[in-house]
Amino acid sequence: MGQHNINTRQITRLFIWISIYRLANAWMIRTQFDPDEYWQTLEPAYCLVFGSTNNDGHMRNHSTIKEVHLDDQRVRGCALTWEWTRRWTPPSSAKIQSTAVSIPEGIIQNAQTMIEKALHGPVRSYVSILPTYWYYLICRSMFRWADDVGANNEGNANSNSPNDEIDGTKYNSNFQSHLKQFIRQRSTYLISKGPAFLHAIMIAAPTDLSVWLIASRMNDLQSQTPNNKVRKERKYWQSWPFWALVCSITSWFHGYALARTYANSVETVCLLVGMALLGPELFGNSQSSELDAGSKTRWHHRPQAKLAFVLGGLSACVRFTSLAAWIPVGLIITFRSGVNCGRDDAKKYNYRNMLHTLFGLCVTYGLIGVILGCCIDRWFYGFWAIPFLGNIHFNVLLGQGSLYGTHPFLWYFYAGIPAICGMLLPFFLWEIATINTNPRLALLGIIAPYIVLHSFSGHKEFRFLLPILPLICILAGHVMYQMAHMIDDAASTDSVIDSNVDIKYKAYFKALIGNKSLLPSTPKMLLVVLILLNYPHLFYLSLIHQRGPIAVNRYLASAIDQEAQQVSQNDEIQQYSIHYLMGCHSVPSYSHIHVSNAHVNAWHLDCSPDCRSNPKIVCESDAFLSDPSEFIMSVYGDSVDNGCAVEDVVKEPPSFLVVMQNDAVAIGNALTDQLKMTRVASFRHTIKSLSWHHHSHPGASNYDQCLSHERCHDVVTLFSLVDIHFDHMEVYH
Repeated sequence: MGQHNINTRQITRLFIWISIYRLANAWMIRTQFDPDEYWQTLEPAYCLVFGSTNNDGHMRNHSTIKEVHLDDQRVRGCALTWEWTRRWTPPSSAKIQSTAVSIPEGIIQNAQTMIEKALHGPVRSYVSILPTYWYYLICRSMFRWADDVGANNEGNANSNSPNDEIDGTKYNSNFQSHLKQFIRQRSTYLISKGPAFLHAIMIAAPTDLSVWLIASRMNDLQSQTPNNKVRKERKYWQSWPFWALVCSITSWFHGYALARTYANSVETVCLLVGMALLGPELFGNSQSSELDAGSKTRWHHRPQAKLAFVLGGLSACVRFTSLAAWIPVGLIITFRSGVNCGRDDAKKYNYRNMLHTLFGLCVTYGLIGVILGCCIDRWFYGFWAIPFLGNIHFNVLLGQGSLYGTHPFLWYFYAGIPAICGMLLPFFLWEIATINTNPRLALLGIIAPYIVLHSFSGHKEFRFLLPILPLICILAGHVMYQMAHMIDDAASTDSVIDSNVDIKYKAYFKALIGNKSLLPSTPKMLLVVLILLNYPHLFYLSLIHQRGPIAVNRYLASAIDQEAQQVSQNDEIQQYSIHYLMGCHSVPSYSHIHVSNAHVNAWHLDCSPDCRSNPKIVCESDAFLSDPSEFIMSVYGDSVDNGCAVEDVVKEPPSFLVVMQNDAVAIGNALTDQLKMTRVASFRHTIKSLSWHHHSHPGASNYDQCLSHERCHDVVTLFSLVDIHFDHMEVYH
């Protein structure tokens, strides 16, 4: 009991420290990696909690929960992409048929109709947005309480007696007043940044902790040697779990993507937590009495194993591609259950136990997770939806995922894996070359099918590999762990410790290590190298690259809030409109422009598959990028029949308009002269180009010359050698 408490306290303490690190990681991120981190999580959750209750399928005022009492917190704008509003339209012939059919035929027809609706229905599940949805519900309750200013002021007016001052009522009232004011002033930040902090604690930190737990179990299995006591006396930085955790924490891609509000992050934590729960079944047990129970068939499975496959079913609801990892996990467990129980030479495999494990554990509880996910979607959508079937229909059967970009079959091998691994790549390849034990082969048996199966899809992205990166960290950490042992062995005179190192590693490390005077500091130097080679570009990507969307919306929310406070006289809610004239979902929407005393209506250019897959229709985003001036005339000026998929009704000029700097050059005169708008702000977005620094004349730099022009990219000169040219996002009012 004492040892168990110590382990629990150790895990709890470790989780707290990891959570603090991931919170700092989430706070540091000020940039946009991919639009899906907002449009697949924050925006639909915002629609559920703050949007209106019309279930008409339109992007504006679309919500999927049952109608409740409307207040100021439930009439906000709402932006849902086609992934959430995709619906099945029955053919006209199906509507006319009303002939009587038998009960079996009716059941078959209903099942066919349900499958047809699912295939042509939504492709996104609400399972992945549940943490953000619950967080927004808490925020909405806080905002309602903070909006109760009148009752608070009335309470202040009636609490001026000496008795009130004595019992602290006046102090409490003043504290509540300041707290309400703080919540109202920070409402935009709470809505836009709060989910990232939540994901840091609920997604990123459990993933890191699972890496440590999996490596600990594998380390215990590997340490079943007579020298186990010697190894327990090693320092903490000479253990496999430590280096696996270091690889996960210092990974630049984990720091850049794991704490973001991606569905891929939810898929990652489900896989890693599930594998940690499946430790004895997946890797084996150091105490053979728990699972290796002779030749008897095991009809009962641990609750942790059942929970793991429920998480696997939920993960499949979020992204059906997660099956590329969960199917190998199930097959490995099934195979191990037969091998472990079949100890009789005449009966090498216990097929009965394998079938029971496959269907009694993997399939049964995986289906329970899928059914649970479908019930969650049924509640939010208002009808039975099976999003992973819609995802399969759209991406696999129709192949329309390629509308958003394609890469060659081997792209993940020569670009994807090297990019996300970074410094870990040589250690990972080293581990592949020297791997020789079943627990580590199990990890490789999950990683390899995942990469191969994802390679068949034409549409590829770096973040699709996020679920297997923690497994790569575990394998790379094993090499670093062996390196630390080898360094200790070379510096120590104790020959017993040398037996702890794998034989295959000894020849490699002895060939690499020559100067023994450097051996004691090499493990610490390795940690320093990991930090130096991962953190610089992590800082750049998190603070500089593609920071325009976040900075623009932060400015817009602040400007609208200040203007609304100046204009509003009787607590009237002011109305504002924002038009984003740029590429497909380039900027997050209502989740980043939530203002307590104003309502905002945002408009984004359409780029849905309906126009991308139809050669007769030009998407709004493509129409604008091809001819910005003509698009401006057709939207805000006289209607122009140019074949573009723009609305026939001419739009009113917005309160604010956001556009990229290159496009602003083409439409700047139209915005200022015809729409009477003024350029009020410009924000760095990303580095456009690099050039050698040249002085045109003494005392004048390229940056000084740039300021003298009306239109010029921002230039920063480094060490008087290189000029960095930035692209900008511009705001008109």
